[in-house]
Amino acid sequence: MKDKKDIKILISCHKPTEYISNDVLMPIQVGCSLSNTRLSGMLHDDEWDNISNLNYKYCELTAQYWAWKNLDCEYYGFFHYRRYLSFADFNGKFDGWGNVPIKCLTPAVEDKLGLDADKVASVLQEYDVILPNKKDVWKFPHEAGRDMRQLYASNGYLNPEDLEMMLDVIAKKCPEYLDDAKSYLKGHKTYLNNMFVMKNEIFDRYCEWLFDILTECDKRIDYTNYSIEGIRTPGHLAERLFNIYIIHLKKEKKYRFKELQTIVFEHTEPIAEIKPAFDHNNNAIVFSANDTYAPYLAPLFYSIKKNISKDQNYDIIILTRDMSKVSEKRLRDIFADNANVSIRCVNVCGYDKYIDELPIHSHFSIETYFRLALPEVLESYDKVLYLDGDMIVNADLADLYSEDIEGYLLGACHDADTAGLYNGAMRGKKKYMDEVLKIKDPYGYFQCGVLLLNLAEFRKTYKVSEMFAFAGSNRWELVDQDVMNYLAQGRVKYLDMAWNSMFDWKGLRISKFISHAPKRLYDEYMAAHNAPKIIHYAGPDKPWSEPASDYTEFFWENARQTLYYEELLYRMNSHEYSPSGVSVKKAPLSERLDKRFEGIFPKYTLRREFMKWIWRRVTGRESNIV
Repeated sequence: MKDKKDIKILISCHKPTEYISNDVLMPIQVGCSLSNTRLSGMLHDDEWDNISNLNYKYCELTAQYWAWKNLDCEYYGFFHYRRYLSFADFNGKFDGWGNVPIKCLTPAVEDKLGLDADKVASVLQEYDVILPNKKDVWKFPHEAGRDMRQLYASNGYLNPEDLEMMLDVIAKKCPEYLDDAKSYLKGHKTYLNNMFVMKNEIFDRYCEWLFDILTECDKRIDYTNYSIEGIRTPGHLAERLFNIYIIHLKKEKKYRFKELQTIVFEHTEPIAEIKPAFDHNNNAIVFSANDTYAPYLAPLFYSIKKNISKDQNYDIIILTRDMSKVSEKRLRDIFADNANVSIRCVNVCGYDKYIDELPIHSHFSIETYFRLALPEVLESYDKVLYLDGDMIVNADLADLYSEDIEGYLLGACHDADTAGLYNGAMRGKKKYMDEVLKIKDPYGYFQCGVLLLNLAEFRKTYKVSEMFAFAGSNRWELVDQDVMNYLAQGRVKYLDMAWNSMFDWKGLRISKFISHAPKRLYDEYMAAHNAPKIIHYAGPDKPWSEPASDYTEFFWENARQTLYYEELLYRMNSHEYSPSGVSVKKAPLSERLDKRFEGIFPKYTLRREFMKWIWRRVTGRESNIV
């Protein structure tokens, strides 16, 4: 096996990010000489012999130049902070650009993608050059029929004359590469992103050749009126030059090549430990939401704002995987004049391995499962108040947070709705509760829209992985609410139902369901409904889809005070969102047809190979389908 110390794969970074670091993979900050921030724990491209000051034009090539001039090893490689090559047999699903997307970069992916030092070293034992999987641009969205020259010309940011100028430089400096360059530009297949691993002598030759050509091209380009992307022309040209070099290198027929899948991470933000926002009177309030749901959180947040106390602090945390900075800022701005309120988004992508496999049905969204991860996500918290996002608050949440739940797993309100269903309002509910969910006290079933969680006690009782495993062990009717009821049974402090007063959904919840509940629960519900401290729009229909239903005046009264009011009106009158707020936009026809094709002719099957054979017989040419 190759000595791991003789392999260096640099990961280009320009901002704080998660990354994989071991004996082989090493992060390097690029453009250091142009930045006011110096990232710790990594190499820096402005030390020793470097071109760090050219990063605004050369992009990640400043890391490549730095490695060429300052490292001495047997293999040199280059990844990006968002793009890696997989050294494992990873059968991920390709996106439209021939990459495999993964939601988040977490420590678990090191093993999943074979990026540990031993695996990388074992693969390099057999190869001299590692390449990303070759992309066919005809399969890219809207690029069918274009060759590489046309693709460059149609970029919109790049000057086609620069590509022709590059050919002229090649003709003068290394004419033996000119036919390879022309051949590449006439084709429609390419290696992208300046990612590779090369043996030292190959890498040294490549850098000598590449930077000589780029230096001359850089001298000839007049950047006066170039856009930011246009100024990066040397980086774009290098991507083409890399392909030309590889074509030429393969003609020598003395090196061993291997292509690997390109992995693209959607989120690489640093995963920081979340500490309480305030040192005293810290009321931690947690929500789960995606970016699409942000407009529905805004009225809820405004209602919280109206009821906060000056002598209390409110630590608001949103569990998410995709909340945009724009949405986060808009929600934070609701409390702009409240120094005693903090709002933060916490990315829970690290739990994708559990969450994405869990069953979802009806009006529920995958975000409902996020609360199962709270004991680990908020390790520095012993107690939090969890609220669903479809609510309006009419009281100070600090009063609820102050409830003593010592010795309990959680505090919650009885669910009179489920009690009524169990008591005869829904056929089969009793059998499900008794024989499937196996709740010992069905009338003690609680509603999970409001949960006062004793995280310290949860950590003593369950591992997060155990809770997710139970969540995935059955297709539970009320998803994680059933899960929480099973896990916490016998250890619940019941709260005044006014803290979770469910609206009379479609005018049926009271008359058809809760009317079947035991009288004590019916009476408690009716008292809460008359004086709700928290209104919960539980069910598939919401006030933003049914503006004349129960309690909706409370929602719209608060919605009018937010920046999202007009968007909420637009959504209510459009067909782009379901009543519960989920986007229901259809994918483009071409994408839907592609999915149907993949379903009928899956990759690596005889059916697909037969279809390609038919294509060749009918058209007389090779199929573009992999």
